Amino acid sequence: MQQRPRAPGRIGEPWAVLGAAAACGLFFLLGGEAAAFPGQASRLGGADPQGAATRALTAIHHNPAMLATMPGTRYHGSFDLGLDHRWIRRYVAGEDGVGGADLDDRVTLLNPTTGYFAAASINLEPFAVGAAIYDLGSTYLLDSHPQLRYHLAPEPDRPPGLCGRASGGACALNGGAATVRTDLSLAVAWDIVGRLRLGLGVHFPRLRSRFAYDNSTVIAGSHVAEAAVRCNYVENPRCAERLGFNGRTRWLPETATRAAGFDLALTLGVAFEVNDRITLGARFRTRPLLRGGEITLAGDAIVCRPDDRDLADNTEVQSCSVVTEINASLTQRMPQEAAIGASFVIGPSRLLRLDTNLSWIDLCADTLDGAKGVRRCSDPGTQRLSLVGLDPNSAILPESVRYRGLQDRFSLDVYTSYRPRSTLTMIIGGHTSTRAVARAATSAALMDGWRLGLTLGAALRIRQSNLQIIPGYGFDWTLPARVRPDEAAYDPTAGAAYAAAGGDLKSPAAAAILEGRGRPSNAGYYNGVAHTFMVALRWAERGIGVD
Repeated sequence: MQQRPRAPGRIGEPWAVLGAAAACGLFFLLGGEAAAFPGQASRLGGADPQGAATRALTAIHHNPAMLATMPGTRYHGSFDLGLDHRWIRRYVAGEDGVGGADLDDRVTLLNPTTGYFAAASINLEPFAVGAAIYDLGSTYLLDSHPQLRYHLAPEPDRPPGLCGRASGGACALNGGAATVRTDLSLAVAWDIVGRLRLGLGVHFPRLRSRFAYDNSTVIAGSHVAEAAVRCNYVENPRCAERLGFNGRTRWLPETATRAAGFDLALTLGVAFEVNDRITLGARFRTRPLLRGGEITLAGDAIVCRPDDRDLADNTEVQSCSVVTEINASLTQRMPQEAAIGASFVIGPSRLLRLDTNLSWIDLCADTLDGAKGVRRCSDPGTQRLSLVGLDPNSAILPESVRYRGLQDRFSLDVYTSYRPRSTLTMIIGGHTSTRAVARAATSAALMDGWRLGLTLGAALRIRQSNLQIIPGYGFDWTLPARVRPDEAAYDPTAGAAYAAAGGDLKSPAAAAILEGRGRPSNAGYYNGVAHTFMVALRWAERGIGVD
């Protein structure tokens, strides 16, 4: 139901004071995430309120049923840019690779964050349709350090943008990591009867992934034959092979060796207006439908020595400076998700609005016995990597897995917006979310733990037009996490245990190797903050700033 404009009330009214006090309490008790785990809608569309019951074009993702509550034609576009600041201290590892009692010097990583959202809708009463394309929690880890090379390799000397086919393109895969997730979404909503609305969204996910990290040939059981270089300890830099991958989903097959990864997911949404002040909403999004929830990325990979010394014999792989790319593919499982939300109009002058959103992302697959949980997973986000044309001298297998240790993520967002005048709306949001990566699996490449966040923004109406500009700022704190050597998910002793078991794949000692956890330890202390600056433009044919 379209709301009629109300005259602005006085800021000193008791309800406004109480509302402001309640909002301040929420800011400190709660904590979106500027560098959220890929796939999470984090401040989608900027600093605007959002959720499963919010009247905004972000409903194309959050709950398509809400499109039927917004009259006329609407457009919304936003862009954000920020800085992800991380502090990491690894436990000093011994010759066996196991961390000792002391922490190494602190490493500081600075990485960019960015995102965008563009959408439009039209209400044809009783139907409404909308379309959007947007970034969905992409991460860019372009900065690293030699201490962290076994989970996030440092960038090469040359920027990847300067790497061309003349150099084989290999240096573009030789360091850093990035996961770019974008969705193209179409939605339709139906004002079915009275205050009930139904919605259906169709999403076409696209994923691009790039990562590089070193593997210890000591753990893999492959020793350098050169007499002058004895691989007698796990983290010997002369005994490492770097694995780099860069791939993306391709809607059409490029070649016979690059499979297509076209897929789609559905969102089912429902919204109900209890009265003209309270709206409730809920949605459920499926996994990609065509491949049982899995998505394939086709691309290139390199396996090489990160140092530039000359080959002593023909038993080593090439240096990363001269190595040639090979074809590769990566398969991973995509999550399903659900959310519920409520929106409240508060006060006699209806100038205060509260929007809430509680969501769940199913990053952790069912357990082997069929039970569901966030700690016991049959598939904790494992990525399966296939390498075509791998150097036979490599200690890496042509078919291997990349363990990530994911678990289900729950998040809560609360937005308070207050309109002191017809041309200005103040926005404050609080956010909190559980960890997406199990604490024991936290590493430089994946340290998505508990987060608290704050959003500040203002919707400024351009004179008496229907155009608004919405600048905003977001702050996020990843709560400190300590991974002790005796509880780290990555086990540097796995190779020795597997060899002692005679290389029997059915032995308990093979479990860590088969799961991709047979790598140098991730034990350390992790902490970080992120700053995000946002700007959005919003235009509505009618009802802007009111509904």
